[in-house]
Amino acid sequence: MTVATPTEIGARAEAAVAIALVRVGKPVFLPAFGVNSRVDLIYADDGTLVRVQCKTSRLVGDVVIFRTCSNTRNLPREYVGEIDVFGVYSPSENLVYLVPAAGLPTRYCALRLAPTRNGQRKRVWWAGACVLGPP
Repeated sequence: MTVATPTEIGARAEAAVAIALVRVGKPVFLPAFGVNSRVDLIYADDGTLVRVQCKTSRLVGDVVIFRTCSNTRNLPREYVGEIDVFGVYSPSENLVYLVPAAGLPTRYCALRLAPTRNGQRKRVWWAGACVLGPP
């Protein structure tokens, strides 16, 4: 078994997010020439176009973790003002989450699947509120 490249991992996330959006009845548009743009896909939601950056997450205990910045050549770059939502594919759960980009941390986001052990509720992003469904 060969290890997937970052490009392959990204392509799988984009496909999963696009399929999940189509399953819920959203028209999806892919960039024709801007394959290296900050927007991976766009979907229409009641006449509004929504810009999506797709990410692959990892599951750590009860938390789905994904990057909220790009990290090309070890230089983090935020998406502020460039996208509307993150489309997050969780391979371990085979689920897609749509997470609004506004107000998220600038490096990583942790979506909680279960309550915190210390009972914290402020600044907690709940995975259940963002679930789109399976790809």
